[in-house]
Amino acid sequence: MLRLSKNKLSAALAVSLLSSLSAAVSAAEERWFEVEVYLFERDAPSVEQWPAKVAETRTRKTVDFITPMVSTDLTAVSMGLNGCSSSDWATDSVNCNEQLSKANHKALADVPMQIAAPRPAVAHLGDGAVLLAETQSQFKDIIATISREKGTTSLLHMTWQQSMLPRSRAIPVKLYSGHDYSEQYEFNGQPIEVNTSASEFGNFDFMESQFSSDTQEPVWKLDGTINIYLQHYLFIETNFTLREEGYKTITLTQNERLMSPNTEESVADVSAQEVTKPYLYAIGMQQNRRVRSDEVHYFDHPKMGMIIQIRKMQQPSAMTSQVTDNLATLPQATY
Repeated sequence: MLRLSKNKLSAALAVSLLSSLSAAVSAAEERWFEVEVYLFERDAPSVEQWPAKVAETRTRKTVDFITPMVSTDLTAVSMGLNGCSSSDWATDSVNCNEQLSKANHKALADVPMQIAAPRPAVAHLGDGAVLLAETQSQFKDIIATISREKGTTSLLHMTWQQSMLPRSRAIPVKLYSGHDYSEQYEFNGQPIEVNTSASEFGNFDFMESQFSSDTQEPVWKLDGTINIYLQHYLFIETNFTLREEGYKTITLTQNERLMSPNTEESVADVSAQEVTKPYLYAIGMQQNRRVRSDEVHYFDHPKMGMIIQIRKMQQPSAMTSQVTDNLATLPQATY
């Protein structure tokens, strides 16, 4: 019996050792790159017809640098997060995201163009993707040049470090910026109708007013994902949606049944009417392109543009205890 127990213990230790060695080898073989991206909108006339149906938001796992950055100045009470700190976002993002979605709170109505860590950062072995500081970016001159062009508006600028994995294992980075239109428009672009016919108190729905209106999903000016993966070559896969206010003419069909007060007979009055109303257009940008590292690449679109560079970098080393203490106070990407 004792020999059997020792054999089991030895086997367990061997499996544990092999797993640790495998993880160490895998981490050592990772190829890390630095990514800088700049997105801008162009106000130019276009004859293209944009799809009426809004593409569904990606539901697969993503890396989110932006939410921790724009939420760190909010107290746990106002967010309803029961004390979710930046460290909690990194270690238990599922729970924090769930609380954020249920919180009776509206986040920033406008996300700034520049998303950056408060001080220089660097990736370490075993880490996920790491957001860098603005001083670590290299697009200052490019952004200045494009910003001077007539009809262009900056949308988002970010720099980060990440390991490049095959497409089946790569985790896309979630990007969003600009104004949140959820107070004016539904996700499908239809304007939110305000019911003014109800009396001030007669039809008040306490439950709906407390929960429904404050838990609307944001409808950002720009949102989507960028997936960078390594499949012998580097590939960039974009899935963005740019929203633009405008007007849409639709045909309404009215079918009113006019009931006679003395009989059960009815008359159908069918008429068609064209109505022009505000509409939030969703303009997609889906591209997949093979690229070379260290080159500056431009992704073109009638309504927007993207400048991106994937730079070679010194491969990460193991994290020291001092670095661990310093990083504890930085907002971490959520997954």
